This record gives sequence, structure tokens and C-alpha cells, in this order.
Amino acid sequence: MLKRAWFPVVVLIIAARAILPQAASAQTVAVDAALLEQLQQLIEQQQQQLNEQSNQLRTQSETIEVLRSRVDQMEEKTTETQTMASQAQTTADRAANTAQRASVGDLPETVVTSGNDRVRLAISGQINRAVNMVDDGAKTEAFFVDNDVSNSRLRFVGSADVTDDTTLGSIIEVAFSPNNSSDVSQDDESDGDLTDLRRVEAYARNDSYGRLLFGKGSAAADDTAEYDLSLVAGPIMYSGVADIVGGIVFTDGTNRIGPGVGTAFFNFDGDRQDRVRYDSPVIGPGLQISASAGSNERYDASITWGGDYGDWSGVDIGSVTTLAALSIRNPNDDNVDYRLAGSGSALHNPTGISVTLAGGMDEADTGDNPYNIYGKLGWDTSFFSFGQTGFGIDYTYGENVDAQGDEGTSFGFAAIQLLDDFSTELYAQLRYFDLDRTGTSFDEIIVGTVGARVKF
Repeated sequence: MLKRAWFPVVVLIIAARAILPQAASAQTVAVDAALLEQLQQLIEQQQQQLNEQSNQLRTQSETIEVLRSRVDQMEEKTTETQTMASQAQTTADRAANTAQRASVGDLPETVVTSGNDRVRLAISGQINRAVNMVDDGAKTEAFFVDNDVSNSRLRFVGSADVTDDTTLGSIIEVAFSPNNSSDVSQDDESDGDLTDLRRVEAYARNDSYGRLLFGKGSAAADDTAEYDLSLVAGPIMYSGVADIVGGIVFTDGTNRIGPGVGTAFFNFDGDRQDRVRYDSPVIGPGLQISASAGSNERYDASITWGGDYGDWSGVDIGSVTTLAALSIRNPNDDNVDYRLAGSGSALHNPTGISVTLAGGMDEADTGDNPYNIYGKLGWDTSFFSFGQTGFGIDYTYGENVDAQGDEGTSFGFAAIQLLDDFSTELYAQLRYFDLDRTGTSFDEIIVGTVGARVKF
């Protein structure tokens, strides 16, 4: 684009130089002042156009980076949180943590040697361990678990640049989760070791044409009910409230007669599966469209948008980072026609205050449609020089999730402290679960959690 804009100017300069020497050799210098003025105006116009084009490219680049960085992402997204001075970037990394959720971002500078000298290989991962104190109404027990909100894992990412704007790559990500928090229960406090192939896929990405992924990984609807820009979202508090104690069973105060927490509470988010997926390049104001087709005739489509804003209707309110998504999917369930899910989060960077909303539902063949809604208020601040501190308070309500007529309620409070130099997050949470079912009385479940996530 820039080369084309300069071409007329170059032609005019060459022509002028060809004419001026001839006039000088004849010692007859006849300067056309009008022509010189016209040339000068033309050059100024071309320079102005170049400046405008440069600004447009810079704006587009910033928008693309905001969306890409929902990454690695999401937990991946990113997986990946920094200081108040660069809160907008920190926020994008968190979303990336929260999402994981799903994109392949730039590789770190430090890489290890691969079998092919043209391929960069990066190794990363995390450990996320927690202790849950659970009061189910019958007794109080301690559970030593791997936190399924963002379980322990190891990731290998290889990539090679085909051109300046085209990359080919592959990802292998394996979860190693001893005593997973979604599996342990009052009857089985040591459920064993979970090994899960989270991602085994190849991808091709081009800045102009988007990204194509093939293999096991996130379907297009995955993480669309979980976008959350608060600091506590990464390791402990987000719309999937059941993950921290999914296997704990409701009781009547004496006997375990109810469903597990993970069965009674569901945010209707997508999943990971064997599929082919396409993500469009960023369109207009931070917009991206995704679609996937997976095993067992499952189909997903989603739309994601986000960006940074600092001026609303002419009023400067400070930088606000936004991230949102909406999805529809066919889960190939005999009782479900289609599933909807969505979430949105906004972070006011100067104050660190964020608001997150999420929800989902099934269009069911029989009975009332199950649904869930979720809301959270977060606050991230810098009490200490060694890392940010975050707080969150949330509430969720669902109906008909496990059985017709069920009403589930949960609310919680969480706090997190980052130790930047050690890539460590220390967190704590207190959460309450209540399930109402016609003809059956369940006791409330109260959970206290402390834990740490260490990334490498």
C-alpha cells in the first residue's frame, strides 16, 4: 500500500531532475513557480495520505493484538498478568487465561531445540493444587485436590514461519491431574490420577485469511460462556462454579441422596473435541467469527468481539477493556435441539473494577428449557510491589439443569495474590451451594478453598 502511494511522487521527482539539468547547461534558468508550488502541494498531500494510512494500520494492529491475546489465551488464553502500568495488556493475558481457552499466541523468546531446525519448540505448563474444606450438612471433610478450574498440565507448541504473515504449527497439551476436584467425593477422597489429552492439533494461520485448526482442541463454542477479565477468573472463580467441587454429593443432613454439584450446576459452555475449526481474521472493530465441525456430528459457531475504549460520547472516562462472545451449537443430544451460550466482561483499567455477565440454555425437546445465569463484580489493585491483588464476588442461578423443577443457587467470594517474579498465584475462595427440588430436601454445601497455581 505504501509503495503504491509513493510511486507518483517518485515519477514527478525524476521528471523534474531530468528537466532542470538541461535548463542549467543552457544557462537559461526558467523556474516555473506555479509548477514548483503544485509539486510541493502534491508531495504534502501524498505525505498526509501516508500518515492517515499509517494510523489506520496501527489501529487495526492494536485491535488484532487485543483479540489474539485472549490468549494463550485463555489460558493458555492465556494462559497467560502483569502490572498496573500495563493493565490493558495484563487484562488480555488474563482473558487468555480464562478462555484458555483458545488461541495460539506468539511463542516466548526462550525456546528449546526441536528435531527440525526450522521449527521453534516452546514448552510451558502449570501446577494448580488446592485444599477444599467441605461442609455437606452431614460432616466436614478436607479434600486435597488438583484444581479443575485450571488443572495441572504440560504443553508443547511447535511453529514455523512460512512467510512474514503465515505460520504453520502444532500443539500437544496433556493434563496430569491427581485427585481432580471434579471427581473426588465423600465416598472417594482419593479418586486417582487423571490424564487427559486436552489438545493434539495442527494449525495454519495467516494474518489476512485467518486460522485453520485440525485435530483435538476447543470447538468454536468452547469458552464462550467463560470470558472474564477479572484477575480471580484464571485459577479459581469464573462461571463454571462447580469445577472446584464437582464430585461432592448433596445430602439430606445424614445420607448422600442428591446429585453431585457438577451435575446440578452447569454453565452451558462448549467443549474440546476432535474437529476441524476455522477462525476468521479480525473484522472491523475487533470482531472475529469461528465455526467448527466435530466428531459425532457436532457443530459449533461463535462470534467474539473486544477492544480498548477511552472515549464514550466525547467523555473521557479512562481506558475500558471489553471482551465478549456468543455461540450456538448442536451437541448431538437426543433431548437438545440446540445450545446457546454467551458471556461479556468489561474492565475499567484506571480503577481495576470489572463486571462480568454470562449465561446459557438448551432448547429442549421435552419439559422446560434448562438455563443458567451468572454475574460477577471484580476489583484488581496493587497493594504490593511484587504483584497485583484481586478480589471477586459472584452469583449464579440455574433451573432444570439436572431435573425438571430444580432450582440451583450459588454465590462466593474469592481473593488472589500474584507473585510476579515466581510466576505464582496464591488464591482463596468461600462458596455456597443450594439446590431446591420438589419433594426432596437437600442441605446446603459450603466450601472453603486455598491453593496455588505455579506456571512455567
